[in-house]
Amino acid sequence: MPDEGEGRDPVEVLAGTSLKVYLYVLAKGDYVGVRELQRAMGFKSPSTARHHLDRLVELGLLEKDSRGYRARSPRGLLAEFRLIRGRLLPKTAFLAAFLAGSTIAYALLPGRDPVAVIILGIATILEAVNAWNLYSTLKKMLRR
Repeated sequence: MPDEGEGRDPVEVLAGTSLKVYLYVLAKGDYVGVRELQRAMGFKSPSTARHHLDRLVELGLLEKDSRGYRARSPRGLLAEFRLIRGRLLPKTAFLAAFLAGSTIAYALLPGRDPVAVIILGIATILEAVNAWNLYSTLKKMLRR
């Protein structure tokens, strides 16, 4: 029997709590046990924690061995993010920041081409909007 997430973006398949569990394990960067997850997420019983962990294993997002559960590399929408200090940031945000800095630096140069400044400014805005849309989509999924 094929799993429910086969061929689909994991974020579409996961409910808010399972996605939060995956993000917790991903941020941890190490093996997580059932009791640890229960305490960290505030679950009333270890069986709730185990349910979410086992579901994530079935979806191929976690792997399990004798040390516990560990996150596999993100895929789908989550692959468009980087985990930095426990926060997910869209990759395109870094490009938008680079473009913004480049636009400002170029605009301050003497003899610059005003058309190039406009083009860089438009590219910066497009990347910033893309980053915002990715971030908003993930936030909506977490609220499900």
